[in-house]
Amino acid sequence: MLQVGKLRTRCVNYDYRGINASEGVFGIHKFPAMLHYRLVESLVEEFSVKDSFVFDPFCGSGVTLNVSIRKGRNAIGTDINPLALLISEVRSYKNFPVDLDFYLHDLLKRWNFLEPDVPSVRNLSYWFKNYTVNDLGKLRRFIIELEDLRIKKFFCVVFSQTVRDVSLTRKNEFKRYRMKCEDIEKFNPNVLEHFITLAQDYHQRLLESEDVTGRLELFLHDVRIPMPFDNKVDLVITSPPYGDSKTTVAYGEFSSFSLEWLSGVIGFVNVNVDKVSLGGKKKIYNESDLFFSPTLKEVISLLLNINKKRAMEVWSFYKDLFKSLRNIAQSLKSGGIACFVVGNRCVKGITIPMDIIVKEMFEYLGFSHYQTRVRKILNKRMPLLNSPSNKRGSKSSTMKEEYVVIMKKNL
Repeated sequence: MLQVGKLRTRCVNYDYRGINASEGVFGIHKFPAMLHYRLVESLVEEFSVKDSFVFDPFCGSGVTLNVSIRKGRNAIGTDINPLALLISEVRSYKNFPVDLDFYLHDLLKRWNFLEPDVPSVRNLSYWFKNYTVNDLGKLRRFIIELEDLRIKKFFCVVFSQTVRDVSLTRKNEFKRYRMKCEDIEKFNPNVLEHFITLAQDYHQRLLESEDVTGRLELFLHDVRIPMPFDNKVDLVITSPPYGDSKTTVAYGEFSSFSLEWLSGVIGFVNVNVDKVSLGGKKKIYNESDLFFSPTLKEVISLLLNINKKRAMEVWSFYKDLFKSLRNIAQSLKSGGIACFVVGNRCVKGITIPMDIIVKEMFEYLGFSHYQTRVRKILNKRMPLLNSPSNKRGSKSSTMKEEYVVIMKKNL
């Protein structure tokens, strides 16, 4: 390992060059910004033992959770995004007791007679061709009429990815950007065929996955308020948002099609994920509130001299993050370990050292810094370019490194 400064250690072995982060069950649904499963495996094996509890407060599509339960640990996950929790749960299925061919043959037999069930979808005709709306409505009707809840959830995940794939959004984007007119004319996906192909692929991934030997609990929950469970956990592994959704990964925009199309199928409520995310509501700024991080105080001071609006957006995000960390800290046993995987983004030309800010927040909450390990991002599902100023046409490279901030709760 190459030492980088006083606080950071470069870990080449964490780069996982040539190893796809979406192997196995982690290829079920193209959810953005997933942790690399090999990184999680390494942290789980280093900092926990069999039957211990691993908690991911920003669990997303459940990489930490699914690695943990396949390593004999018990896992708890929380997230504000119901789609993320659904994907997390379906990825955890093992020896899935379903005759997939039976259901797919039933779908094909009934296809011409299914009455489309089309929910309220914002700007429906702008984002979908008429025939895809009809076919998606048929798939939705088929799923609604399924009786087995686990099978229904499995097909909901398949449907979610299908909706995204057959929409008129530009591919390999997480925000909603419509295709160019010439691309729309050439884009005529076979909705039914695509749905069946995905179902077969996802089912095979589950059949080939490792045994699940640990328990899994999932909660639709905002970690800015106290946790919905009582037991203390041994290890936290998570990757929180790196900033507000406008200039980082827009989980809400990515999830919006799925949440709209799945609304009412398995109790889903269409949630505006970005509005309820960290920093979604602007906070009143007071310099005295920055007691938990001297580094953040310096960053906010610099931004105030450049753009007050962006300074307040950064402040709102980190104030919410601190609220979350305080509750996360309370859920961890004394002597327990928290591993936060973060990235250091730029705002108005100023690099925000999130790894140092998170370290200082945890130290304020009674933790000791164990180590910060640096890895290159080689295969994470993130856009190659983003808009740091949130202005059309203004683009910058996204982060090329991640920082694994490891903190220990003092006894």
